[in-house]
Amino acid sequence: MNKVVTATIATVFISFSAVLAAVTPALTLTHLRGSVYVVVEQNPLSDENSAVYVGEKFVTVVGATFSPESARQLAKEVAKVTRKPIKEVIDTNYNLDRAGGNAYFKSIGAKIISIDLTRDLLQRNWDQMVANARQRYPEYPQSPLVLPDTTHPGDFELQGGRVRGLYLGPSHAPDDIFVYFPQEKVLYGGCILKEQLGNLALADLVEYPKTLRKLQQLNLGYTTIIAGHWSPIHGPELVDQYLQLLAANADQ
Repeated sequence: MNKVVTATIATVFISFSAVLAAVTPALTLTHLRGSVYVVVEQNPLSDENSAVYVGEKFVTVVGATFSPESARQLAKEVAKVTRKPIKEVIDTNYNLDRAGGNAYFKSIGAKIISIDLTRDLLQRNWDQMVANARQRYPEYPQSPLVLPDTTHPGDFELQGGRVRGLYLGPSHAPDDIFVYFPQEKVLYGGCILKEQLGNLALADLVEYPKTLRKLQQLNLGYTTIIAGHWSPIHGPELVDQYLQLLAANADQ
């Protein structure tokens, strides 16, 4: 093969590799405690954190990740730590960062679970959310709407009560839920709790502090909080810290 052809092939390969790197989000799965694992995903629109619970017979994913591709990556990471299948995926709100991977998880036989409100908001907003994502990130797939298979009016339990979904009212979005792992004393805060104020475009700023105070009044006894964005691992003090951020924002 002559040098020109060899150089051309090498250039094409490098370009193709660069495209793959651009469209494939970085994702890691790390054991936290007991049956709980933390997912850290870096994607072009926002870095985010999800969770995985490895139960006795199957796996529950908490937060469906940003896209079908990130969901596929997560499934590969889960397969490295357990042979148990992913059978449940919780959409913790209707936004792409928590429901974007629904199509992939559905394709491998997982059941998508949410509260009723999340299902309604997905149905109303999915096409526009995908269009908005593609404006900022053209590689985002024209992914079809995949609605939850099972919905609940409010709180629900999975894995025999070892995974608890808690809806306490509007916060970062109208439908955001917490997910609590009582055996591990770990709370997944999703988009509701993080170290920075974050995007408040969909937030109910009147109800948000009330929702956080309801959480505190439950006295769940969690010792660790998984935040939905930025640094994933925090102590219980993150709730008070976020209440302070909301109060400072209200005073501006």
